[in-house]
Amino acid sequence: MTDHELERRLRTALDHAAPNDLEGVLSRCETGKGTVIDMTNAVETKKKKRRWAPLAAAACLALVLVGGGGGYYYYSANNAVASLVSLDVNPSIQLEVNKNEKVLSATPMNDDGAEILDGMDLKGTQADVAMYAIIGSLLQHGYVDELANSILITVEDDDQARGEKLQQELTAQADAALANAQVNGAVLAQTLQNSEELSQKAQEYGISTGKAALIQAIVEGSNNTKTFEDLVGLSINELNLLYTAQAPLEGQTSGNEQNSGAANAAPITTSGSASQSAYIGLEAAKEAALKHAGVSASDATFVEAEYDYDDGRMVYEVEFHVKGTEYDYEIDAQTGEVVKYKTEQNGANTGSSTNTSSFIGESAAKQAALSHAGVSESSTKYCNAWLEYDDGRAECYEVEFMAGNTRYEYKIALTSATVLESERESYGGSGSSGQSTGQSGSQTSGGSGTSSTDIGAEKAKSIALNHAGVSASQTSEMKVEQDWDDGVLEYEVEFKAGGVEYEYTIHGGTGQILKYESDRD
Repeated sequence: MTDHELERRLRTALDHAAPNDLEGVLSRCETGKGTVIDMTNAVETKKKKRRWAPLAAAACLALVLVGGGGGYYYYSANNAVASLVSLDVNPSIQLEVNKNEKVLSATPMNDDGAEILDGMDLKGTQADVAMYAIIGSLLQHGYVDELANSILITVEDDDQARGEKLQQELTAQADAALANAQVNGAVLAQTLQNSEELSQKAQEYGISTGKAALIQAIVEGSNNTKTFEDLVGLSINELNLLYTAQAPLEGQTSGNEQNSGAANAAPITTSGSASQSAYIGLEAAKEAALKHAGVSASDATFVEAEYDYDDGRMVYEVEFHVKGTEYDYEIDAQTGEVVKYKTEQNGANTGSSTNTSSFIGESAAKQAALSHAGVSESSTKYCNAWLEYDDGRAECYEVEFMAGNTRYEYKIALTSATVLESERESYGGSGSSGQSTGQSGSQTSGGSGTSSTDIGAEKAKSIALNHAGVSASQTSEMKVEQDWDDGVLEYEVEFKAGGVEYEYTIHGGTGQILKYESDRD
């Protein structure tokens, strides 16, 4: 039974309960002309009849709702919200969609969203048709163009499979609308399930849950060097550039493939490339840095050149080495101005007596770090090594690499393969030793610090000692503390042994080493 059929039956039932019989009433008045009617009895009789009229209408209505092929169930099921769809550019719009993918309501989340929906009645339309219409309005009002072409589509649904199916359909429609308008668009899409933390963030900053999830992914992917507050005012196109810039670090890919994202973040799919037309471009940023440094591109080895956000502006982070000198630049993405720069020069270039011929070299430093981590270079996503300088003198070799979902940072001695300092950090996603085990591990009980599984302080200490390859008798200043991080029990273990200071973070439920550092004391 359709909605229109249900409405027709309801209207018929009510008409029958209280028929429009004006002509009949007038004719009967004509027949009874001259007859005296007792008004008291008439009023009483009228009251009795009125008591029955609503009951008759209700009875008819009940027959329609109960006897009419399950009409009430049909009506309720088709007016229940199954999915929430948000679309963000700068305008932000939210659609309530039922299980049949029909729009129940379309609500602007900000003033720009109200402008986009002005004059549009999307109620009752299919969600993909509504998406096509909204994209058309965005294009018409100039919110999506060659300067800012990114759109974020988010589906919130407790049924993951249903949500992902709807997300894919809406993404396809958005891509089609952009292609038909001959706009090189970029679409970010994600499916979320209920998250109280993200909902609170969204309410706090007056943004959609989808935008909050994207910002959180960038914050966590930056190792928390950025804050939510820093990024909340950026457009979706700017956030897309930052998210994409982190892809090598997290092993992410683009082009209609699902990205693992940062810890705790929902998988995000990307299609197209975020517009860089408002900026000078990576190559121009490199040239600006090289020109300021007074070196040629043929002499430089670039370590990185990517988008970043610092001090309220979009910048390019450019890092390169030239004959033992390390250069770090921040270039304004819009103007090409040098915002910040730092150089660390080889001591020999400044009259120092440092003799680099005795150094083990970058290749040997890499191997020392990889061997210590138990990782082969072929299994890394990237592996970089360079000389680190302090006050013009070579201090050590810095080695960084990514293997699986873990990022490693090492400091290696100049003249031997000695590990001076090491640090690793695991990220979420399949196979992660960090967040994934935390989600399935111990549960807190009213925040009282108790856990259904707890390896205990002694076990945590033993795990750290075994990893460091030292015995308890060889250590000093041993300290073991219990801590909680996002509801996950952890043990912080610190000690000194053989002139090295060790710091470990051990998962309290599984015994997994989440993080460790070792510094020459």
